[in-house]
Amino acid sequence: MDTLLNILIIFALIGFLFLLFKPHKRPKSKEQKQEEIRLSYQKKLSTELSSITNPDERQKRKIALLKVFAKELEFNLFFDEQEVKMLIQELAKY
Repeated sequence: MDTLLNILIIFALIGFLFLLFKPHKRPKSKEQKQEEIRLSYQKKLSTELSSITNPDERQKRKIALLKVFAKELEFNLFFDEQEVKMLIQELAKY
């Protein structure tokens, strides 16, 4: 019984030390997160449009994708309304 208590104390101490010295991740800034999202949308757009050669079909697909992106960004906490418009305009130039 005494050894069981000692083992539990040792495991508790190891767990405490692990939590104490575990490296802490810093949260990303708003600008970093916005840039990640911007790059992901550019990548999605380029991969979706790269296989389409017909300009009319490409334009239709691009418009449909931009509408989906705008709807997703509408609920994103990292972008306000003006930033969403700017991002969609930037993606539309692609």
